[in-house]
Amino acid sequence: MVALMALSFSFTFVSCSDDNDDTDNTEQAKAIAGTYKGYSIGESRMFSDYLMGDDASATITANTDGTVNLVYKSGSGDFILNNLTVSSKSFKGEGEPANYEYTLEGSVSDAKVLTLKANVPVPMGGIDINFIQAETPIAYYVAATYKYNTNLAISVMGSSYGSTEDCKAVIKRASETTVDITLNGFGNLTGGGNMNLGDFTISGVNVEKADDGYTLSLGAFESAAESASGTTPITGESLEGTVTANGKANITVAFNPGAMPMAI
Repeated sequence: MVALMALSFSFTFVSCSDDNDDTDNTEQAKAIAGTYKGYSIGESRMFSDYLMGDDASATITANTDGTVNLVYKSGSGDFILNNLTVSSKSFKGEGEPANYEYTLEGSVSDAKVLTLKANVPVPMGGIDINFIQAETPIAYYVAATYKYNTNLAISVMGSSYGSTEDCKAVIKRASETTVDITLNGFGNLTGGGNMNLGDFTISGVNVEKADDGYTLSLGAFESAAESASGTTPITGESLEGTVTANGKANITVAFNPGAMPMAI
């Protein structure tokens, strides 16, 4: 299977905050100044929990008047805001650049942890981009919908039970090191038996780093396949797979649908 992660964004914004009565926030500005490293996650109507950048950074510079300048490199574009007023180690700004209007707000805790969120009302009905000050969880690197140049092949006791290219696998992050995998296409098999089996999800699949990408693994599992004819219980024996650095996924699952005595 091949994953094509075609979403990309390019934002370059320059803005100044609204003028407010100056207060002596010089010490607060100095306290939150610094460079913060982490990753960026996007949310929109088209996607959620999407890795926008795995090498994001936010640099806050203190000005002599108690305001701060911010340069946020999200991994999918840069946000640049100047002369932001600081209150309780928090700040916010907005702008109307040539591309899109946007708002951005953030705060720094006493432990020097930055929380930062940018909202762009357009495109795609709006995008929220959140900065997370931490190392990028490994599960994000395999999370995607794999639906191009795909092939689903079934065999029972070594004999082919049909195949189809009308299929997909959807991998979603479940935790920092695990994902949930939904398999689709069993009802489209040709060249073998007629399997009236709906989609089913395999939860808690382990993700580990490998030389040329990542490995997927899981032992016994339980699931359920939903179709127009009803629900079929799935008893899984194992899952093994890989996702290469260039986005090709290969997944092998052994399971018994319903009361079927032999594993598929």
